[in-house]
Amino acid sequence: MSAIPDFDAAYRGEAITEGLEMVPWNIGEPQPPIAALIADGQVASPVLDAGCGVGATTLDLTARGYEAVGLDSSSAAIAAARRTAAERGLDAEFAVADITAFTGYDGRFATVIDSTLFHSMPVEARSDYLRAVARASRPGAVLHVLVFDVTALFPEGVGPNCVTASELRDEVEPFWDVDRIGHSAIHARIPPEWAPDLPSDAAGRRLYPAHLLTAHLPG
Repeated sequence: MSAIPDFDAAYRGEAITEGLEMVPWNIGEPQPPIAALIADGQVASPVLDAGCGVGATTLDLTARGYEAVGLDSSSAAIAAARRTAAERGLDAEFAVADITAFTGYDGRFATVIDSTLFHSMPVEARSDYLRAVARASRPGAVLHVLVFDVTALFPEGVGPNCVTASELRDEVEPFWDVDRIGHSAIHARIPPEWAPDLPSDAAGRRLYPAHLLTAHLPG
């Protein structure tokens, strides 16, 4: 189990660790596996972007005409998201919230997108988180989770709490009905020497092994 970095400090521009000046999986646009789900019509309004960071997915959805809400515990990230929304003239909704215990949205969302949040929280917070987003969702709502696989290697003591497919299923199933878990990739901006053997995308971002889970809320 990894210690979780101070993401609020990272969003203020402070280094997460030596040689890493940004949250590496915040790439200025939705993660490509999430973008593919949107393009494929697997996202319906209203959408919760859980752990939205600086709001790339929320902003993309809003620009496409979706009703979307971005929640994050980092006030620095939410401030940056709101600035970007204002710059782009987008009426996107953002709020600072404890994603494991937030209220005020009961039964609202048709889709929950977890794009790299699951591995960024303490392991002991996962159940409270999954319960909270289920409470905020309507019957039949869909949950998409993009999360690092355990084979995604990071320097010792640095990085997220990665999962196996079976661990991911075991965590989610008490709250959501799992439809599928597939192999995927998280595109990350990292120093090249951190992962010299990983493939890269066209933008030079490293492709870390990941899981993409889709589940639905019973009822």
